[in-house]
Amino acid sequence: MGKKLLIVESPAKAKTIGKYLGGDFAVKSSVGHIRDLPKENSAIKIEANGPGKWTFTPKYVVSDGKGKVVSELKRAVKASDEIYLASDPDREGEAIAWHLKEVLAPVAGDKPFHRVTYNEITKPAVLKAVAEPRDIDMPRVDAQQARRILDRLVGYKVSPLLWKYIPCANNRTLSAGRVQSVALRLLVERQREIDAFVPETYHLMGVEAKKRGGGAKSSFVAKLVRMDGEKPDIREKQAADNILLDLAGAELEVTGLKKQPKVRHALPPFTTSTLQQAASSVLGFSPGKTMKYAQALYEQGRITYMRTDSVNVSDVARAAAKDYIISSCGAEFYPEKPNFFKSKADAQGAHEAIRPTDAALAPELSGLDSAALKLYDLIWRRFIASQMADARTTVKTVSIAARKPALAHDYLFTASATDVDFEGFLKIMKLSLKKKKAGDDEDDDDSDEVAALPQLAEGEMLDAVRWLADEKQTKGPSHYSEASLIKALEENGVGRPSTYAATIETLKTREYAKNEKKKLVPLERGILVCDWLVKKLDSLFNVGYTAEMEAELDKVEEKGEPMDAMLSEFYAKFLEALAACAEPAPDRSKFDVVFGLLDKVKAWKEPKTVGKRTYDDKAFVESVRRQCDENKPMSARQLEFLVRMVSMYSEQIPDAEQTLKEAGIGAGASMLPAKADEELVKFCFETMDRIGGMMKNPFLKSLREQVDRGRGLSPKQFSILARSVGENAGALPDCGEIRSKLAEFVPGGFSSQDDDPAVPGLLELMKTVTEWRPPAKKGKKIYDDRGFVDSLAEQYSRRHSLSPRQVMALRRVAVAYKDKIPGYAEHAERLGLTDIPSSREKSAEVLAGVEESVPGRRARGADA
Repeated sequence: MGKKLLIVESPAKAKTIGKYLGGDFAVKSSVGHIRDLPKENSAIKIEANGPGKWTFTPKYVVSDGKGKVVSELKRAVKASDEIYLASDPDREGEAIAWHLKEVLAPVAGDKPFHRVTYNEITKPAVLKAVAEPRDIDMPRVDAQQARRILDRLVGYKVSPLLWKYIPCANNRTLSAGRVQSVALRLLVERQREIDAFVPETYHLMGVEAKKRGGGAKSSFVAKLVRMDGEKPDIREKQAADNILLDLAGAELEVTGLKKQPKVRHALPPFTTSTLQQAASSVLGFSPGKTMKYAQALYEQGRITYMRTDSVNVSDVARAAAKDYIISSCGAEFYPEKPNFFKSKADAQGAHEAIRPTDAALAPELSGLDSAALKLYDLIWRRFIASQMADARTTVKTVSIAARKPALAHDYLFTASATDVDFEGFLKIMKLSLKKKKAGDDEDDDDSDEVAALPQLAEGEMLDAVRWLADEKQTKGPSHYSEASLIKALEENGVGRPSTYAATIETLKTREYAKNEKKKLVPLERGILVCDWLVKKLDSLFNVGYTAEMEAELDKVEEKGEPMDAMLSEFYAKFLEALAACAEPAPDRSKFDVVFGLLDKVKAWKEPKTVGKRTYDDKAFVESVRRQCDENKPMSARQLEFLVRMVSMYSEQIPDAEQTLKEAGIGAGASMLPAKADEELVKFCFETMDRIGGMMKNPFLKSLREQVDRGRGLSPKQFSILARSVGENAGALPDCGEIRSKLAEFVPGGFSSQDDDPAVPGLLELMKTVTEWRPPAKKGKKIYDDRGFVDSLAEQYSRRHSLSPRQVMALRRVAVAYKDKIPGYAEHAERLGLTDIPSSREKSAEVLAGVEESVPGRRARGADA
């Protein structure tokens, strides 16, 4: 028997699966993707193929840092007779398998490739998968490629527009994404609803009632539900006081008792999105943290594959759950007929729900610790409960009337309590039985529910211990939590569950939103980006169209529809939208007017060389004139620069303002490009000199060079300069005065960023590192850990703060060097390092460039 090679994605899986397969197999890891699209714009070759039709050919290259992995895999292929591709059982895993085959086939020759998949890393599942290989599913690969192409087109075409038109600091880090931008739009629209909401005051009336002769335990609170047969709407305090006055001295009579049996069904086992939602709500885990620990549990063989939208359960797993339920809880806790749950229409039916691989392995027996144990407990209980009998309850409601001679109104109060008749699945999975608010997961505090009711009889008289009137305010919409945003995205068909964690991480990394009291709150940058996209490209970044695109992508996978046809339909609309948002070309007659004015200039400024560039006003004007004479396309930006020239040389052009006004280029003085106040500009540069180190920023350096050449700054340029100065002035004693002076020129002012108290400790910790990794060049970039940490320390000394993105990056570097930091374990928890992946381990959560993936490591379609 020849040697066989099986390739998985992660080293952890390779080690586990190698033990299952024995000596006939060599098991290697690809460490995620081995190929990706290169960074340049030419990564996708787009060729016209008839009206409204194009072909899209991606050009793949070996990912940065993967050359050594590919070489090792090629050597292993040469030493093997058969190759088994065992990447994950989803769309991304199928693409990895295809990329592996494409790269390894030239050295494999005629050796066969097999595709194997399994939903759990257990010996029976792996052996079964290897015994039943299949071919690579090309429609699924095409669906993944189509997503990558879409994400690249959106990221590389739209993000530069944000850089050009949105004035904010570090605007080159702004980005748009097919899913990310719609998620951001949901956050911003919810913020607008919150801002527009005007709360109204109302009064909730009730009574604390008590059985006559009963003890303290016989009292309960009843809510006023009817007044003269109508639902009470008490808005004014005076009205509430009048009711209290009317009820003073009244007795209470039980006028009705009602019992309503109810059945509560078990919830289905987890999918990716419901697991993220539950872990966020119950455990306080971020989606990224949830997926990190779920991945670890999967690779340890504890749970099934964690990227799934199916609620299916295998017959073997169902039988194992039945055995556990009957042996641990009793036969009555298993339903007469097994529970089956229906997956969504677009779910991948071949997959299973997320469940434990061994139903009998209760959490307390798992040997896990900390966060992994909490997540396993959640998954295990949800699965076992999903296979258990229904819970049966009885809702008891008592109706109480106020009795008193000459009452001005008829008053009816009610109180309800729920008794559990049979626990059913609630024995394993405890859930609140309180009523929920309409459209919300929170308990309804305005309901008439109480913990328990005493034994009562119709006609029985009760004592009114006290009459109640609570002043309340109507509650408007609340910010999305990470869990509720995931739910909204899924309900609207936006994106896929496997991408949600990375999408939310991107929103926070880009500083479009932040977590505030467990809610996602959009930040100024995010609002600016969203508003521009909605104004200019609404047709591309709305919920309906994005969901429609997801459905079209699913058709490529499920029905084998041609990838190019689907992409062509998108591309035609995409080009139309981009053309509509572009600035219209100005009338050429306006150029003639401006050239006529500039012809009057006799004394041009001497050319000035700064660095390798020479600035020559006269040469610039002549170059634009030649372009115009040759009937080449002219832009509004060129006209704007020419008008600036007129402004700069206005002393030699006395009739400039009137001439431009008559040509419709502007009106009076306002038609000339506005300039920032020269004294304020001077103040900013003087402050920069006091701060020190800011001239390392190429853009700020270019602004100073522009001023040194005698050219003023535009309001947009000055706004960026003012923001940079204000944000970096944290260490100056007069920081408050500086920011106050510049705030009016900075959209939104200077936001008070919550400083992470761990930053000084993190920087001190990194000072103890004596052995640094040498700088590594990847593509055109050089990654230098020591230089990066030094730059953050230098910035912190100026600003007294770092951005959340920088703090997270600093933590990741610290984790990467934990073996080189003395006493690391003593500081890890205090400095927030316990749940942070190192800078060398981070994969799909790292977002580089302006698209939805990360070269060199496995990416799950996260918008950058």
